[in-house]
Amino acid sequence: MAKSKWDELKQRGSEHYKSGQVEPIDLYRSLGLFNDFALASIIKYAARQKTRGLNESDLSKITHYAELLKATL
Repeated sequence: MAKSKWDELKQRGSEHYKSGQVEPIDLYRSLGLFNDFALASIIKYAARQKTRGLNESDLSKITHYAELLKATL
């Protein structure tokens, strides 16, 4: 069975979230909280740019959450 876009994108996430039986991101999605969580995460990582300066890690996280949001449409 082919993986969904959601599953493909989710695999790019940090490994430390994948150690339990349920990934937090799947829990947020099942409770209808994912969109708010993703938007808040994008804001958080964007706001960090002011104090930390532009950095590839945080910019990649912004892109990742935006791609996950698009996959839920």
